[in-house]
Amino acid sequence: MAISEAEAVVMEVLWRAAPRSAEEILAEVGPAQDWQEGTVKSLLNRLLKKKAVKAEKDGRRYLYTPLLSREKYVSQESKGLL
Repeated sequence: MAISEAEAVVMEVLWRAAPRSAEEILAEVGPAQDWQEGTVKSLLNRLLKKKAVKAEKDGRRYLYTPLLSREKYVSQESKGLL
C-alpha cells in the first residue's frame, strides 16, 4: 500500500494522537499545508480505501484512527528507497 506525501502528513497527526476528527486534523496541518477541509477529507477517504485508517461515527462527525502503524509505514518506505 503506497501512501502519498500528503497522506503521510495526515497519518503523522493520527500517529501522534488518535482518534481525531477531520476538523481536528485540519486545525493541526491546514495552515502549514495551506489545505482546506475538502482536501483533508479527500485524503482521509483515500486512506480509508487503502485501509490505513478506520472511521467511527461520533454524532454528526467521524473520528479517524490509524490501522497502519508508523513503524510498518517507515519500514515500507525504507524498502522502497532501496
